[in-house]
Amino acid sequence: MKPSALLRSLSCRIPGRLLSSQAVAPLPSRTRFDQLVTPEVDTLLIQGADHVSSGSGSGSGSGFMTSLTFLVGALSASAAAQKIAIECVAKNNVIRSCSGNIERSAIDEYLGEDSAELLDACRDLSETVEVIRNYSHSLQVALHSLHGRSPLTTAALARASHVLDSSDQLAMETNMKRSGGGGGLLSRRLSQLNNNKKSSSAAAADHELSEILCGSSSIASTACQILGMALSFKSKLVFPTVQPRPTSLWSCFLHELHKGLEEEMKKTRKSGGGLVMLTELRETIMAAQQLRIQIKNHNKHSELGVIVEELKRRCEALEEIIRPLGEKVDDLYRNLISLRMALLAILSQP
Repeated sequence: MKPSALLRSLSCRIPGRLLSSQAVAPLPSRTRFDQLVTPEVDTLLIQGADHVSSGSGSGSGSGFMTSLTFLVGALSASAAAQKIAIECVAKNNVIRSCSGNIERSAIDEYLGEDSAELLDACRDLSETVEVIRNYSHSLQVALHSLHGRSPLTTAALARASHVLDSSDQLAMETNMKRSGGGGGLLSRRLSQLNNNKKSSSAAAADHELSEILCGSSSIASTACQILGMALSFKSKLVFPTVQPRPTSLWSCFLHELHKGLEEEMKKTRKSGGGLVMLTELRETIMAAQQLRIQIKNHNKHSELGVIVEELKRRCEALEEIIRPLGEKVDDLYRNLISLRMALLAILSQP
């Protein structure tokens, strides 16, 4: 772990009740899950800190949480958390034959609620990625009727305008249904997942198996929320408060990450950017809007040609960046399935 990350998280690592204790007592022992998953979350904190210290993202809507590096990192950390959970479930003595009521209850709750919501969220994200791909393809259809044609006819401009309007409307409606806004499917699923966590019993919260399942699902939920926001045309998702567990560093780091993301959202919206959106998606939408304005002004001259070329570049950049995000979502989905199968196998033991 980098020294900067250690110093940054020192206050979180040592609970106040331990610092104020008159007697000198050893720190609580860390679970294997905590030891393995904490560096994954800490890497995301380091990325955010490096972004801020370098002065990147000072422009509207270009914060670290909408960068490809951070989004891919968040999804990779989530997939890694599922793999770590599977390893801990398979090797840790805490679950042995799953004879305890708390262990079985934790697994039942995870399989019946958390796992199902996360799998549905991943499917929604995959469909959202496809919506954006189709949006980019539709824009390129409009560009095809304008690119390299001189002089441009009124009919060509009308066809391009119609395709632009249709692609915007379809993408907006579909995207909002899948991931954006307070009423989007993804938003509702993640809201339900957060409610599930809040309703967990205090007894289960202190159990190691509960930590494994809560930690892996919390990290995955965070990544899904970030990506859902970045891919939404009108995102209003907010991050719930994550209460750090006194004996686990991953929850302390995740708590700090959520605070940083909330600050990033506030800064972006106050700066005039309004929406927290994937940078390449925002730039593509803006370029499409500029082209629409030029067409409505019946501009048939060189300025229109410049905007056509600009939108073409933006579409290519969007398609290039959306591909790895889709692949990472699929990878997270596969690992969620693997964890689910491992837990079902435990429940089936005599």
